Amino acid sequence: MMPWHAWAYLLLLALIGAGGFVAMLRAKRPAWRALVHVATIVVFAYGVVLYFSGSGAGTAFAFALFVATLLQAQKGVADANEMRRRRLPAVSRIGAAAGALALLPAIALGALAIWSRQGV
Repeated sequence: MMPWHAWAYLLLLALIGAGGFVAMLRAKRPAWRALVHVATIVVFAYGVVLYFSGSGAGTAFAFALFVATLLQAQKGVADANEMRRRRLPAVSRIGAAAGALALLPAIALGALAIWSRQGV
């Protein structure tokens, strides 16, 4: 059984994914990029579920987590460059940075789920 704070974190991840999806569509980005963003959030959320369920994760999830992390890092760099170019206010930049930082525990919990399956 997952603790309440895991459910709260999954809700936060869902809000980040939905907010990013809507923001990308409003910015007239291709729909496939918005769907890739949602897919990365789903991988991160699945890592949280695997960690708290105690079942561990295998090689396929490790690869998915690696790719999702790379895609999210690339999106963060692209977002930072766009915000600098468009000269958005500090509040918008801080919000984007906070959303990206909120994903780091999910990446770490996914990695811990992989390691727990390996017996480390």
